[in-house]
Amino acid sequence: MDQASKEEKLEALERTIQEIEALQAIYGDDDDDDTSSKITICSQSEYNKAQHIIDTENKDNEHIPTLEIEIKLQHEHDQNTLFQSLRFVLPPGYPAYTTAIPSLSSSSSGTLKLTKAAQQYTTCSLTTKSKELIGVEALLELVQYAQDILPDVISQFCKIDAPPKEEEDDDNNSEEKQIGRRWIWVHHITNTQRIKDICSEARSHHLSGYIKSGYPGIVLIEGSTKSCNSFVTWIKGNKSRPGGGFGRNWGHHVRGEIDFDFGEMRCFKEEEEKKCFEEVEDLKVLSAHCKNVGLEDEFLKYVLQH
Repeated sequence: MDQASKEEKLEALERTIQEIEALQAIYGDDDDDDTSSKITICSQSEYNKAQHIIDTENKDNEHIPTLEIEIKLQHEHDQNTLFQSLRFVLPPGYPAYTTAIPSLSSSSSGTLKLTKAAQQYTTCSLTTKSKELIGVEALLELVQYAQDILPDVISQFCKIDAPPKEEEDDDNNSEEKQIGRRWIWVHHITNTQRIKDICSEARSHHLSGYIKSGYPGIVLIEGSTKSCNSFVTWIKGNKSRPGGGFGRNWGHHVRGEIDFDFGEMRCFKEEEEKKCFEEVEDLKVLSAHCKNVGLEDEFLKYVLQH
Protein backbone atom coordinates (compact mmCIF):
# COMPACT_ATOMS: atom_id res chain seq x y z
CA MET A 1 0.00 0.00 0.00
CA ASP A 2 1.49 3.35 -0.98
CA GLN A 3 1.48 6.48 1.19
CA ALA A 4 -1.43 8.05 -0.70
CA SER A 5 -3.76 5.11 -0.12
CA LYS A 6 -2.70 4.98 3.55
CA GLU A 7 -3.67 8.63 3.91
CA GLU A 8 -6.98 8.01 2.19
CA LYS A 9 -7.79 5.15 4.55
CA LEU A 10 -6.78 7.19 7.56
CA GLU A 11 -8.99 10.07 6.44
CA ALA A 12 -11.89 7.66 5.85
CA LEU A 13 -11.40 6.20 9.34
CA GLU A 14 -11.51 9.67 10.89
CA ARG A 15 -14.78 10.35 9.10
CA THR A 16 -16.17 7.06 10.38
CA ILE A 17 -15.27 7.82 14.00
CA GLN A 18 -16.77 11.30 13.72
CA GLU A 19 -19.97 9.85 12.29
CA ILE A 20 -20.26 7.31 15.11
CA GLU A 21 -19.73 10.08 17.70
CA ALA A 22 -22.49 12.10 16.04
CA LEU A 23 -24.84 9.12 16.19
CA GLN A 24 -24.04 8.63 19.87
CA ALA A 25 -25.05 12.23 20.49
CA ILE A 26 -28.34 11.69 18.63
CA TYR A 27 -29.37 8.24 19.83
CA GLY A 28 -27.54 7.92 23.14
CA ASP A 29 -25.49 4.93 24.22
CA ASP A 30 -25.75 2.08 26.70
CA ASP A 31 -25.14 4.46 29.61
CA ASP A 32 -28.28 6.45 28.85
CA ASP A 33 -31.24 4.85 30.61
CA ASP A 34 -33.83 7.42 29.60
CA THR A 35 -33.77 6.86 25.83
CA SER A 36 -35.70 4.26 23.85
CA SER A 37 -33.07 4.37 21.09
CA LYS A 38 -29.46 3.44 21.76
CA ILE A 39 -26.24 2.92 19.82
CA THR A 40 -23.77 0.20 20.75
CA ILE A 41 -20.18 -0.34 19.61
CA CYS A 42 -20.14 -4.04 18.83
CA SER A 43 -16.38 -4.45 19.34
CA GLN A 44 -14.97 -1.92 21.76
CA SER A 45 -11.41 -3.20 21.27
CA GLU A 46 -11.57 -2.57 17.52
CA TYR A 47 -13.04 0.87 18.15
CA ASN A 48 -10.25 1.69 20.61
CA LYS A 49 -7.71 0.50 18.06
CA ALA A 50 -9.24 2.79 15.43
CA GLN A 51 -9.00 5.76 17.76
CA HIS A 52 -5.37 4.90 18.54
CA ILE A 53 -4.56 4.76 14.82
CA ILE A 54 -6.05 8.22 14.36
CA ASP A 55 -4.27 9.65 17.40
CA THR A 56 -0.88 8.34 16.19
CA GLU A 57 -1.62 9.03 12.50
CA ASN A 58 -0.94 5.32 12.03
CA LYS A 59 2.82 5.68 12.45
CA ASP A 60 3.01 2.00 13.39
CA ASN A 61 1.40 1.08 10.06
CA GLU A 62 -1.33 -0.91 11.80
CA HIS A 63 -4.09 -2.67 9.91
CA ILE A 64 -7.19 -0.49 9.92
CA PRO A 65 -9.99 -2.45 11.62
CA THR A 66 -13.49 -3.12 10.47
CA LEU A 67 -15.92 -1.40 12.81
CA GLU A 68 -19.42 -2.52 13.66
CA ILE A 69 -22.22 -0.68 15.42
CA GLU A 70 -25.77 -1.51 16.39
CA ILE A 71 -28.60 1.00 16.70
CA LYS A 72 -31.70 -0.07 18.62
CA LEU A 73 -34.93 1.69 17.78
CA GLN A 74 -38.41 1.49 19.25
CA HIS A 75 -41.64 2.31 17.41
CA GLU A 76 -45.30 2.39 18.37
CA HIS A 77 -47.80 1.08 15.84
CA ASP A 78 -51.52 0.59 16.58
CA GLN A 79 -50.95 -0.15 20.26
CA ASN A 80 -48.05 -2.43 19.41
CA THR A 81 -44.42 -1.80 20.26
CA LEU A 82 -41.94 -2.66 17.51
CA PHE A 83 -38.27 -3.10 18.33
CA GLN A 84 -35.67 -2.86 15.56
CA SER A 85 -31.97 -3.58 15.81
CA LEU A 86 -30.01 -2.10 12.90
CA ARG A 87 -26.47 -3.39 12.62
CA PHE A 88 -23.90 -1.79 10.33
CA VAL A 89 -20.53 -3.27 9.39
CA LEU A 90 -18.14 -0.47 8.41
CA PRO A 91 -15.18 -1.88 6.44
CA PRO A 92 -11.88 -0.02 5.93
CA GLY A 93 -12.42 2.77 3.42
CA TYR A 94 -15.95 3.60 4.55
CA PRO A 95 -17.44 6.09 3.81
CA ALA A 96 -15.04 7.27 1.09
CA TYR A 97 -14.97 4.28 -1.24
CA THR A 98 -16.66 1.33 0.50
CA THR A 99 -20.25 1.06 1.69
CA ALA A 100 -21.81 0.26 5.03
CA ILE A 101 -23.17 -3.31 5.19
CA PRO A 102 -26.56 -3.29 6.95
CA SER A 103 -28.60 -6.04 8.59
CA LEU A 104 -31.79 -5.98 10.62
CA SER A 105 -33.42 -8.00 13.35
CA SER A 106 -36.83 -7.19 14.81
CA SER A 107 -39.24 -8.17 17.52
CA SER A 108 -42.57 -6.87 18.76
CA SER A 109 -45.03 -6.91 21.60
CA GLY A 110 -48.78 -7.05 21.28
CA THR A 111 -50.68 -8.56 18.36
CA LEU A 112 -48.32 -7.36 15.62
CA LYS A 113 -46.35 -10.31 14.27
CA LEU A 114 -43.20 -9.73 12.23
CA THR A 115 -42.26 -12.18 9.53
CA LYS A 116 -38.81 -13.23 8.43
CA ALA A 117 -39.64 -11.81 5.02
CA ALA A 118 -40.13 -8.35 6.58
CA GLN A 119 -36.59 -8.42 7.93
CA GLN A 120 -35.18 -9.77 4.66
CA TYR A 121 -36.97 -7.11 2.63
CA THR A 122 -35.78 -4.29 4.90
CA THR A 123 -32.18 -5.54 4.87
CA CYS A 124 -32.25 -5.83 1.06
CA SER A 125 -33.71 -2.32 0.72
CA LEU A 126 -31.10 -0.89 3.09
CA THR A 127 -28.29 -2.62 1.17
CA THR A 128 -29.49 -1.09 -2.10
CA LYS A 129 -29.78 2.33 -0.47
CA SER A 130 -26.30 2.00 1.05
CA LYS A 131 -24.77 1.37 -2.37
CA GLU A 132 -26.40 4.56 -3.64
CA LEU A 133 -24.75 6.54 -0.82
CA ILE A 134 -21.15 5.47 -1.40
CA GLY A 135 -18.77 8.36 -0.76
CA VAL A 136 -20.86 10.04 1.94
CA GLU A 137 -21.61 9.38 5.60
CA ALA A 138 -24.66 7.18 5.17
CA LEU A 139 -25.64 5.81 8.58
CA LEU A 140 -28.05 8.52 9.69
CA GLU A 141 -29.78 8.50 6.31
CA LEU A 142 -30.01 4.68 6.37
CA VAL A 143 -31.59 4.76 9.83
CA GLN A 144 -34.09 7.35 8.64
CA TYR A 145 -34.76 5.31 5.48
CA ALA A 146 -35.51 2.22 7.60
CA GLN A 147 -38.07 4.24 9.55
CA ASP A 148 -39.56 5.75 6.38
CA ILE A 149 -40.25 2.34 4.79
CA LEU A 150 -41.53 0.81 8.03
CA PRO A 151 -45.26 1.51 7.35
CA ASP A 152 -44.99 -0.22 3.96
CA VAL A 153 -43.09 -3.14 5.48
CA ILE A 154 -45.78 -3.60 8.12
CA SER A 155 -48.61 -3.42 5.59
CA GLN A 156 -46.98 -5.85 3.16
CA PHE A 157 -45.12 -8.34 5.31
CA CYS A 158 -46.53 -8.26 8.84
CA LYS A 159 -49.78 -9.49 10.24
CA ILE A 160 -52.03 -8.59 13.13
CA ASP A 161 -53.36 -11.50 15.13
CA ALA A 162 -57.13 -11.57 14.99
CA PRO A 163 -59.64 -13.61 16.97
CA PRO A 164 -59.88 -17.11 15.55
CA LYS A 165 -62.61 -17.65 13.01
CA GLU A 166 -64.73 -20.73 12.62
CA GLU A 167 -63.03 -23.28 10.43
CA GLU A 168 -64.55 -23.83 7.04
CA ASP A 169 -65.31 -27.35 5.97
CA ASP A 170 -64.27 -26.82 2.39
CA ASP A 171 -60.69 -28.07 1.91
CA ASN A 172 -60.33 -25.95 -1.21
CA ASN A 173 -60.99 -22.78 0.81
CA SER A 174 -58.33 -23.88 3.30
CA GLU A 175 -55.85 -24.43 0.48
CA GLU A 176 -56.61 -21.02 -0.96
CA LYS A 177 -55.72 -19.39 2.36
CA GLN A 178 -52.25 -20.94 2.49
CA ILE A 179 -49.01 -20.42 0.65
CA GLY A 180 -47.14 -23.54 -0.41
CA ARG A 181 -43.71 -24.46 -1.63
CA ARG A 182 -42.78 -27.72 -3.38
CA TRP A 183 -39.34 -29.13 -4.13
CA ILE A 184 -39.41 -31.68 -6.94
CA TRP A 185 -36.26 -33.66 -7.68
CA VAL A 186 -35.73 -35.81 -10.75
CA HIS A 187 -32.68 -37.47 -12.25
CA HIS A 188 -32.57 -35.12 -15.23
CA ILE A 189 -34.61 -32.61 -17.21
CA THR A 190 -33.03 -32.14 -20.63
CA ASN A 191 -35.90 -32.20 -23.11
CA THR A 192 -36.41 -28.65 -24.39
CA GLN A 193 -40.16 -29.07 -24.94
CA ARG A 194 -40.59 -30.58 -21.48
CA ILE A 195 -38.84 -27.58 -19.91
CA LYS A 196 -41.13 -25.20 -21.83
CA ASP A 197 -44.21 -27.17 -20.74
CA ILE A 198 -43.19 -27.05 -17.09
CA CYS A 199 -42.58 -23.29 -17.27
CA SER A 200 -45.88 -22.70 -19.01
CA GLU A 201 -47.83 -24.82 -16.53
CA ALA A 202 -46.23 -23.10 -13.51
CA ARG A 203 -46.97 -19.65 -14.89
CA SER A 204 -50.57 -20.59 -15.70
CA HIS A 205 -51.03 -21.36 -11.98
CA HIS A 206 -49.35 -18.05 -11.03
CA LEU A 207 -46.54 -19.95 -9.37
CA SER A 208 -43.11 -18.43 -8.88
CA GLY A 209 -39.82 -20.28 -8.56
CA TYR A 210 -37.27 -22.02 -10.74
CA ILE A 211 -36.63 -25.04 -12.90
CA LYS A 212 -33.05 -26.23 -12.87
CA SER A 213 -32.49 -28.13 -16.12
CA GLY A 214 -29.83 -30.75 -16.78
CA TYR A 215 -28.52 -33.25 -14.25
CA PRO A 216 -30.11 -33.36 -11.71
CA GLY A 217 -33.42 -31.73 -12.55
CA ILE A 218 -35.03 -29.56 -9.89
CA VAL A 219 -38.43 -27.89 -9.96
CA LEU A 220 -39.05 -25.39 -7.14
CA ILE A 221 -42.52 -23.83 -7.08
CA GLU A 222 -44.21 -21.39 -4.70
CA GLY A 223 -47.72 -20.01 -4.64
CA SER A 224 -51.10 -20.84 -3.16
CA THR A 225 -51.25 -24.35 -1.72
CA LYS A 226 -54.09 -25.17 -4.11
CA SER A 227 -52.00 -24.12 -7.13
CA CYS A 228 -48.98 -26.05 -5.85
CA ASN A 229 -51.05 -29.22 -5.43
CA SER A 230 -52.63 -28.79 -8.86
CA PHE A 231 -49.18 -28.40 -10.43
CA VAL A 232 -47.86 -31.54 -8.67
CA THR A 233 -50.93 -33.49 -9.80
CA TRP A 234 -50.27 -32.32 -13.35
CA ILE A 235 -46.58 -33.15 -13.38
CA LYS A 236 -47.25 -36.63 -11.95
CA GLY A 237 -50.04 -37.24 -14.48
CA ASN A 238 -50.13 -39.77 -17.27
CA LYS A 239 -47.93 -38.38 -20.02
CA SER A 240 -49.82 -40.35 -22.65
CA ARG A 241 -53.01 -38.40 -22.02
CA PRO A 242 -53.78 -34.88 -23.29
CA GLY A 243 -52.87 -32.30 -20.70
CA GLY A 244 -51.03 -34.85 -18.59
CA GLY A 245 -47.60 -34.57 -17.05
CA PHE A 246 -44.58 -36.80 -17.25
CA GLY A 247 -45.45 -40.04 -15.59
CA ARG A 248 -45.84 -41.60 -12.18
CA ASN A 249 -42.11 -41.82 -11.54
CA TRP A 250 -42.16 -38.07 -10.85
CA GLY A 251 -44.30 -38.73 -7.80
CA HIS A 252 -41.42 -40.39 -6.00
CA HIS A 253 -39.36 -37.22 -6.19
CA VAL A 254 -41.53 -34.64 -4.44
CA ARG A 255 -38.95 -34.09 -1.74
CA GLY A 256 -40.32 -31.14 0.19
CA GLU A 257 -43.85 -29.92 0.89
CA ILE A 258 -44.08 -26.72 2.94
CA ASP A 259 -47.31 -24.85 3.69
CA PHE A 260 -47.71 -21.65 5.69
CA ASP A 261 -50.30 -18.92 6.28
CA PHE A 262 -50.82 -15.98 3.94
CA GLY A 263 -49.42 -13.77 6.69
CA GLU A 264 -45.98 -15.04 5.74
CA MET A 265 -44.53 -13.41 2.65
CA ARG A 266 -43.68 -15.49 -0.42
CA CYS A 267 -39.92 -15.79 -0.76
CA PHE A 268 -40.10 -15.63 -4.54
CA LYS A 269 -42.27 -12.67 -5.46
CA GLU A 270 -44.76 -13.04 -8.23
CA GLU A 271 -43.77 -10.30 -10.63
CA GLU A 272 -44.49 -10.07 -14.32
CA GLU A 273 -45.78 -13.41 -15.51
CA LYS A 274 -42.77 -13.96 -17.75
CA LYS A 275 -40.36 -13.46 -14.87
CA CYS A 276 -42.10 -15.19 -11.97
CA PHE A 277 -40.92 -18.69 -12.98
CA GLU A 278 -37.49 -18.98 -14.56
CA GLU A 279 -35.09 -21.60 -15.87
CA VAL A 280 -31.55 -21.89 -14.51
CA GLU A 281 -28.93 -24.32 -15.76
CA ASP A 282 -26.44 -24.25 -12.90
CA LEU A 283 -27.10 -25.69 -9.43
CA LYS A 284 -24.90 -22.94 -7.95
CA VAL A 285 -27.21 -20.29 -9.42
CA LEU A 286 -30.25 -21.95 -7.87
CA SER A 287 -28.38 -22.18 -4.55
CA ALA A 288 -27.57 -18.45 -4.70
CA HIS A 289 -31.23 -17.55 -5.41
CA CYS A 290 -32.34 -19.66 -2.43
CA LYS A 291 -29.68 -18.20 -0.15
CA ASN A 292 -30.74 -14.65 -1.06
CA VAL A 293 -34.28 -15.27 0.22
CA GLY A 294 -33.40 -17.35 3.27
CA LEU A 295 -34.10 -20.82 1.83
CA GLU A 296 -30.54 -22.14 2.13
CA ASP A 297 -31.57 -24.79 4.69
CA GLU A 298 -34.38 -26.07 2.48
CA PHE A 299 -32.00 -26.23 -0.49
CA LEU A 300 -29.53 -28.30 1.51
CA LYS A 301 -32.25 -30.58 2.83
CA TYR A 302 -34.28 -31.22 -0.30
CA VAL A 303 -31.61 -30.98 -3.02
CA LEU A 304 -28.11 -31.74 -1.77
CA GLN A 305 -29.14 -34.40 0.74
CA HIS A 306 -31.19 -36.37 -1.75
